[in-house]
Amino acid sequence: MELVNLDKFRTGNTIVNNIRHYDSLVKTRQSLLDVLTGMDNQITNDFLAMDIRRSLHYLGEITGEITTDDLLANIFSKFCIGK
Repeated sequence: MELVNLDKFRTGNTIVNNIRHYDSLVKTRQSLLDVLTGMDNQITNDFLAMDIRRSLHYLGEITGEITTDDLLANIFSKFCIGK
């Protein structure tokens, strides 16, 4: 069953110029592939929900909904604040 066309994820005119965003998108894609694999293997909804949450977590890293100390340190190391 194909609910998500993941091939379109790799095509198009979108350019990701931030390595952190690219990494998060790659991890999101893998998490969504894990969901589809789990559905094919009739994995329980609890386990599918974990993979869905993981993909949302990685997207949240891009949108700013998820912040970690490492992420903040990475952001602030690239910008000069207070000078």
